[in-house]
Amino acid sequence: MAAARRDRTRRTSELKAGRPARVSSAEASARVRQLQETGLSAADIAEISGVAVTLIRRLLRPVAKQPTRIHRATADAILGIPPASVFRRDRLLPGLTDAGRAATSLQDLAERGWPTSFLATELDTSTHTVAVIRSRERRRITLDLDRRIQWLTALLLASRPADHGIAAHRSRRARTAALQRGPLVRSRGLDLVRQPEVVS
Repeated sequence: MAAARRDRTRRTSELKAGRPARVSSAEASARVRQLQETGLSAADIAEISGVAVTLIRRLLRPVAKQPTRIHRATADAILGIPPASVFRRDRLLPGLTDAGRAATSLQDLAERGWPTSFLATELDTSTHTVAVIRSRERRRITLDLDRRIQWLTALLLASRPADHGIAAHRSRRARTAALQRGPLVRSRGLDLVRQPEVVS
């Protein structure tokens, strides 16, 4: 809802400045095709840009069947994905992704005093799952869980445990435990990078 309000405010200011709310879809369509050539699917592009996957698929249709104009904010979101920084996702099974980024995010949160039980509740998962991902014992996780972890990380890094009713002693305990296991977790992460995963 907040994003929708910001989008409406932006469109209103653009209209007042004489900039149309809708623009030609040609440039966005070309970028979507360019991203697809790097190995990304329509779902991948939608996930990265925040644009609905149905619209991404429409932009991949032949020119005659594409929407001729799209919202400026939509075009900006698609054009904001730099092709040079996008690589093919390495997945063992559909819907799975590398857990490294999620492990780093969870460890960062723990070092800032966020308890495992709180994170598990917010992520709608178990404390065991949070612990094994954070300790890099799990190599792959679902894309959905990875998205939830990244969303929660962005939210919590902008606040403090006390803001969410977490007692100071719980926060200190979480931080102390995280700092103690930090060297081991980082070492394990380096080992995983050095040792390529073998798929039978």
